[in-house]
Formats: sequence, structure tokens, C-alpha cells
Amino acid sequence: MAHITHTGPMNAVHAHGAAEWEQAISTGFVPLRLGRVADGFHGSLTQTGLLPGVTVTTVRTRGDSEVLRTPRLAGSAPRDDLLFSLHLSGTGTVRQRGRETRLEPGTGAVYDAAVPYSLHFPASSREIVLQLPRRMLSERFDRVDEACGRPLSTRQPATRVLAAFLRGLVAAMPRLDAESRADLAWSSAELLVTALRAAAGEPRPVPEGRRALLEAMRVHVRERCADPRLTPEVLARRHSVSVRHVTALFAEAGTSPAAFIREQRLNRAHRALTDPRQAHRTIAAIAAGAGFADRTTFTRAFVRRYGATPAELRAR
Repeated sequence: MAHITHTGPMNAVHAHGAAEWEQAISTGFVPLRLGRVADGFHGSLTQTGLLPGVTVTTVRTRGDSEVLRTPRLAGSAPRDDLLFSLHLSGTGTVRQRGRETRLEPGTGAVYDAAVPYSLHFPASSREIVLQLPRRMLSERFDRVDEACGRPLSTRQPATRVLAAFLRGLVAAMPRLDAESRADLAWSSAELLVTALRAAAGEPRPVPEGRRALLEAMRVHVRERCADPRLTPEVLARRHSVSVRHVTALFAEAGTSPAAFIREQRLNRAHRALTDPRQAHRTIAAIAAGAGFADRTTFTRAFVRRYGATPAELRAR
């Protein structure tokens, strides 16, 4: 059995051989399988939770290893997590969505736990892995799928800042309190989004026409979702168009105005429930502050979105 130690918010796991390592990485990240492992293999994880679902892990391996998120696991144990690996030493390879990224010191890659992937490390290696819910990126960057399996190099200034931040975060982790870790979780997500946008190429052009109107409405919802009076009808009047036109624009983006408003309110409530600084607030107050006029409606929507009641999430 792998050796596990706990130091404050940090867990350290030391594993020898295939069985222990498969258990360690499946528990630490998402359910995984090993393709091959060298004789005498040793691996270790040092992991800290920043927020529920957000972790930073330093991974060290000695010896050849291949890690697989198989189609069967992706189907039987679905996860909506994204992982960003920043490679520090040794070499490796990430394969996902028909793309292959070679990992060298200073290179990183994002991969999606909802889709099969493989990681191969032919010799000793060290990396930092940031794991977070997809929504923390997709709310700010709508090209996540395109980014998975593609390299992020520290030759890019934005990636260089992200890499320095993660290395500093790991070094400071033993001294951080829960409030600081929560703040830094959101900072990590923002920096990763910035790096992904920079790696995607030229800055996106200013939206025009229908796209510009849709983006303006999205911004309005994000800024005003705490107002329980905000509805698709109010959104339509605010932008001098019909409700039918608003519905058509959001449909082109794969959602509806009511669903988008609800999603932003749930996001706001989730952030409040997982923020140690807001532990004194009641769940009813958080629901009202997120724009839900009715506690029952809020709880039902929250359970559908997160698979747990607000009280259960806060208790975890």
C-alpha cells in the first residue's frame, strides 16, 4: 500500500510499483489505468486543495511509466475536470483528441478528464498539475476543447507568468491559510485562461453584429445576475430587441437566456459557499444574494448542477 502523510492541508503519497501508483493517481486526480511501468518504479504526489474540486499537485516519478484515461473509464467514471500539467524536469508526452504534445521543462498542456487521454514519461520526471472544474475556464474562455492536447510554452510571456505563479504557489503552500488558498484558486484559473488566450493566437477581434449583441447581453447578465428581477424579458428590453431575438441568439451559443441567467446565479452561489470568508452567511442569504427569490428553487437547481445540496457542499 502507498505511504500517505498529512501535513496541514497537504497530502503526500509515496508509491512503489504499478499497483500503488495506479491507486495513488486515481485517488489524487481521476480514475486512471497504467499502460506500462518500469521495474523499480517509484512515484510521489504532494497535493493541496485550494477549493472544492481545485487542487495543486507536485508529481515526481522515477522510471518509465504510461498513464491512461481509457474510453471505458471516461464513460463509466465521468469527470468534468480539466488538468494543466507544467513540466519541470525530464520529458513526457500528452495525447488527446488526436493531438500529441511533447513535454519538456518549461512546457505545459491542458487535458480534459471527460475525454480519453494518455501520458507517457519515459524516464524520471517532475511536474506541477493544476486540476479544476471545467466551468472555471469555460466561463472565461470558450475554446477549451481546441486547447486540449496542445502545448503551452514558457516562451509565451503569459505562460511564463503562469509557470512562475504555480512554482511560487507550491513553495508557499505550507504557510497559506484557507482564505488565501481560496483566493489563489481563482487567480490560478484567471492566469491559465490568459495563457490559453495568448496561445490561441492573435487577440480575438471585437465582436460585431449578432455576436456583439450576444456578448453584451452575457456581460449584462454576469454583472446583474444577483438581481432577482432579471429575466429574459428584462434582458430583451434592456437591449431593445424582442424576446424571440434574445432566445435565438442564445440558441446559437447552445443555451437559452433563462439557462444562462440561472448558470451565472449558481456560479455566484457556489463561489460564496466555498469561500471561507463567507462562512458566516446563511445559505438563504447566499441564495438571495445570488438572485434566487426562492430557497427551494435554488436548492433544486443547485443539486441538478453540482450533485449535492448547498449544505452538503459547504460541509465538505
